[in-house]
Amino acid sequence: MRFDYFPHFQPIVDVYSMSIAGYEALARTYDGSGKVMSLGAAFADPNFDREELLQIDRCVRSRALAQLAASQQDVFLSLNVLPEWMRQVTVNADVPTIAMARDYGVPGNRVLIEFVESAGDLENMRYLLSRYREKGMRIAVDDFGAGASNMDRVISLEPDIIKLDMALFKQAMQGGVSEQVVQSVGFLAQRTGSELLCEGVETEQEFFFALDCGARYIQGYFFWPAQSGFLATDAPRKRLEPLLARYAERRVAVKEAQLLDYYQVERYFNDACARVGATTVPVESLALPPRSLQRLYLCDNSGIQLSPNYEFRHGDEAGQWQEDVSNCGMNWSMRPYFHEVLASASLDQPQRVMSSPYRDMRGGALCRTLARMLPGGRILLADVNCSDEEGGSIDAIKTWPEQARP
Repeated sequence: MRFDYFPHFQPIVDVYSMSIAGYEALARTYDGSGKVMSLGAAFADPNFDREELLQIDRCVRSRALAQLAASQQDVFLSLNVLPEWMRQVTVNADVPTIAMARDYGVPGNRVLIEFVESAGDLENMRYLLSRYREKGMRIAVDDFGAGASNMDRVISLEPDIIKLDMALFKQAMQGGVSEQVVQSVGFLAQRTGSELLCEGVETEQEFFFALDCGARYIQGYFFWPAQSGFLATDAPRKRLEPLLARYAERRVAVKEAQLLDYYQVERYFNDACARVGATTVPVESLALPPRSLQRLYLCDNSGIQLSPNYEFRHGDEAGQWQEDVSNCGMNWSMRPYFHEVLASASLDQPQRVMSSPYRDMRGGALCRTLARMLPGGRILLADVNCSDEEGGSIDAIKTWPEQARP
């Protein structure tokens, strides 16, 4: 076997501290002309001799740890460990990466073990990950969202970092359901105490989208490709400061527009609440609704829909209301916002309740539902379209004083 295998290091940028938090060690060699080339194809080739590949992998890991130890930089090193290598470590045997780190004097908290969870035996992974954690090493799940990634497995492994699948990230940039899935991964990371890392970031738009998804860590050519040495830890700051300023300006403009729209919807909804009949909504007496308002309907406090769906069509200049009776008699008591309405009424504090975003069954648009308990045990509900870009700031409407609203 040749021994001209060595690591290159791709910076991992921490957006919070505007610094380089760590590096991913990537295997390199030389081609026939002496040019540096990636060994990624060899690791992806199932026909490549596995014993030779294991020796190459350990050689690269060892050299990467040696270079980190010599640098004295306060950064972590991310090392990819294939699940098949994990299977070769028996109970109570030395773990090669742990032994390498010990031999080079690299503290465990400066090592991040990166692996693909969908390809390994769960119990074996749990055992080996516990060995890494005993030494203070952190854990990252790679390519999450690709193929057979299983959310339950990921949660049970309690990773410190969830690394989003690059292909899914690129697809999500086009919007639609993939975008919602990726943003849900960011939500999952927050709920489980993990950090989200987006790799393959190549443009400003992709960088901004990664921030929209809640990513703390960024990798990609937008900042730097993998290289032979380490950079100054504060190297990203000069570039990140204007980027984050532009991002904040963009998001503030989006949120201002959203808040203005929802204030208009809320005023319209309050007016409708004041005009509701026993089992009908007198839409003919209402003004033209905001464009985002999709439908109005009335339920009783057991969840049974009393009225038709009153849907407004904005097709012509005047617009028109249409009645759809197909949902009359349906029971919506299982919806989470319905429970919140009843809870607020039971405390003698009937408030307008707003649901989390969801996909409308009829048109597939992202929407929210407003609901308020009315006298006589009736509940008025309104479905409102919302932007695919919408985050959590709309919930601030609930906490703003009534007199402070436009």
